[in-house]
Amino acid sequence: MTLLVSFAQVAPSIGQDMNVAWYESFFQEKNKNTVQDALDKGMASFDDAVSVGDKAAEAKALNELGLIYLIRAHDFEAAIGYFISALGLEDTLDLKEGQIFTYLAMAHMSAVAGEYDKCGELLQTAWDINTKLNNTDVRVLILNEMGKINAAKGRADEAFENYGEVLAYKDEINNPKVEALALFNMAHLYTVQGKYEEALTHHKHALSIRRSIKDRKEEAVSLNDIGELYRLMKNDEKSFANHKVALEIRQALKDKRGEAESYNNIGALYYKQKKIERAANNLQLGLQAGLESNDQKEIRKSYEYLGACYEAAGDYKKALEYKNHFFDINDMMQRELNAQQLLDKQSSYVISKSAIKIQKLEEARREREAELINQKRFRNFLFVLMALGLVIVGLIFYLYILQQRSNKVLKAAHEKVNQQNLELQELNATKDKFFSIISHDLKGPLNSLSSFSNLLINHTESLSMEEIQMLARDFDKSLKNLFALLENLLEWSRSQTGNIEFSPEPFDLGAVLEENKSLLKAQAENKRINIVNENAEELVVQAHKNSVSTVVRNLISNAIKFTPEDGMITLNLRRNGADALFSVTDTGVGMSEDVLNKLFRIDAKLSTKGTANEKGTGLGLILCKEFIEKNGGRIWVKSKEGEGSVFYFLLPLTAPV
Repeated sequence: MTLLVSFAQVAPSIGQDMNVAWYESFFQEKNKNTVQDALDKGMASFDDAVSVGDKAAEAKALNELGLIYLIRAHDFEAAIGYFISALGLEDTLDLKEGQIFTYLAMAHMSAVAGEYDKCGELLQTAWDINTKLNNTDVRVLILNEMGKINAAKGRADEAFENYGEVLAYKDEINNPKVEALALFNMAHLYTVQGKYEEALTHHKHALSIRRSIKDRKEEAVSLNDIGELYRLMKNDEKSFANHKVALEIRQALKDKRGEAESYNNIGALYYKQKKIERAANNLQLGLQAGLESNDQKEIRKSYEYLGACYEAAGDYKKALEYKNHFFDINDMMQRELNAQQLLDKQSSYVISKSAIKIQKLEEARREREAELINQKRFRNFLFVLMALGLVIVGLIFYLYILQQRSNKVLKAAHEKVNQQNLELQELNATKDKFFSIISHDLKGPLNSLSSFSNLLINHTESLSMEEIQMLARDFDKSLKNLFALLENLLEWSRSQTGNIEFSPEPFDLGAVLEENKSLLKAQAENKRINIVNENAEELVVQAHKNSVSTVVRNLISNAIKFTPEDGMITLNLRRNGADALFSVTDTGVGMSEDVLNKLFRIDAKLSTKGTANEKGTGLGLILCKEFIEKNGGRIWVKSKEGEGSVFYFLLPLTAPV
C-alpha cells in the first residue's frame, strides 16, 4: 500500500473550472500522443498565437510547452525556460489566472525534485494571487497540493488542516471526486500515524462517494487500500474480501497494473497463512499482469514472494531462479533510482539557477502592483474631488428643484381645494335631488296608507266585505312598495358608508337565480306572469354572494313590476369567455331613450309606474349598478318603448384550479 502521494505520478484531481481542467489534463495517464507529437502541437499553438499577435494565447502556449517538457519529457531545464517566459508575459499583461497555473507548474516541478520548501513558497504565491480572484476551484486545487507537500515534509497536522479546508468547500464546488480524494489522503496520513480505525473510517467514506459517482477505477484503489489496512490490523478475512472485490473490478476494467497489485496482495496474504500453492498461483498471475503493464514495482514484488513460496515448498531450483530475477530487477530499479536522484540534483540546480530570474519577475510584479495601487489612490483622490464638486452642484440643483416642487405642490393643493369645493357643491346638489326623490316616493305610499286608514276608521260600517278586502289588498301593496323602497335605501346607505364588506367567494350563480325566482314567484303569480329560467349549467362566479342576490332580486322584481298580466319573464345564464353573462328579459312596457339615459343615475329624477300602477324610483337600479361594479362586473340595459326590456350583467367566473 502506497502511504505517501508520489508527485511524479498523481495528477491534481479537480475538474470544475475550465482552466483547472486544462491544467489537470497534462497529468492524465491515458495520452495516446507521443511526446514529440505533443511538443509539435504545443509549438503550433505558440506560432499561431504569435502570428495573430494574441499575447494571452502566446503565454498559455508557453505554459503548455513547459508542462509537456516537465510531465512527458522530464526535461526540467527546458520546462523552467518556458515557464519563466510565460511568467514574463503574464506579468506584463497582468494575466493573474495564467500566473497562478505557471506558479503551480513550477511548484510541481520543485516537489518532484524534492525541493519542498521551494514548492511551498511557489504554492503560497499562487494562493496570494488567487485571493484577489477568489476562484474556489483553484483554491481547492492549491489546498490539495499544500496537503501533499506538508505530508511529504512530515507535517501531518498542517496536511490534515489543508485537507479539512478542502472538505469545507465540498458543497460550493459540488465535485464529489475532490471530496473523495481529500478523505483518501487523510486516510493515508492516519495510516502512517498508526491510527488504523480513523484511517478505516475515512477510507470507507471515500469508497462510498466513489461508488455513488460510479468511479470504478478509484473504487478499486480504495478497496485495495482498505484490504491493506485490514492486513495491518491483522484481520486477514476482511483483507481477503476487499482485495478480491478490487481484483474483480480491475479485471472488468482490464486494468493490468491494478490486477498485478491485487494478485500480489492476495498472494502475499496466502503466503502469510502458509497456503503456498494458492499464494504461488496468485503471484504468477500478478507477475504476468505486471509484465504486461511493465510495472516494475509489482514485478519485483512477484519475484520476491515467488522465490519465498518455492523455497517454502522445497523447490530450491525455482526459488533460486525467482530470487535471481528479484535481485536483477532490484539492481535495475536501484540504478534507475540513482539516475533519478542525479536527475533530481540536476533539477534542483536548474531550479536554484532559475530562482533569481523568478525572484526578479516577482519583484517586478510587486513593483507594478505598488505602482497600480498608487495610481488607484491618485484616481480615487480625483474622483473624491469630482464627487465633492458634483455634490455641491447637485445640492444647488436640488434646492432649486425643491423650490419648484414646493411651488407646484402649493399650486396643486390650491387647485385640489377648488376642485373639492366644486365636487362638494355637486354633491350637495345631488343630495338635494336625492332627498327630493326619496321624499316624493315616500310621500305617495304614506298618503295611500293614510287614506286607507281614514276610510277604515270613519267608514267601516258602510263598507262591504269586498270593499274592505280590496282596501286591504291595496294597503298590502302600498306597504310592500314602501318596504322595498326602504330596503333599497338601507342597502344603498350601507354600501355608501362601507358597512358592506365585499369579500368575494365562489358560488353557483344559477342557484342564486333559482332562489330569487322562488322568492318572487307569488308576486309574479298575482299578475299571472310566467318566469322561465333557461339556465342549464352550473356557473361558479367569484363575488360577494349577498350583494349579487340583491341585484338579481331587484332585476326580477322590476321585470314583474313593468310586465303586464299574462306576460313572460325569461332568465338566462351562460358562459361568456372568462365571465358569466346573466340577462332578464321581459315582455313589458319597455323604455324610451330619455328614460334609458336616466337609469343608474342618482342625480336624475326617475319615477315610473308599473303595469299595475306600481311605483318605481330607479333607486334599485342605482344599487344594482354599484353592487355589480364593486364585484368587478358590468351592468347595462337594452330596451325599446312598447317592446319590453333586457337587463344584463357580467361577473367573473372562478379561475380553474
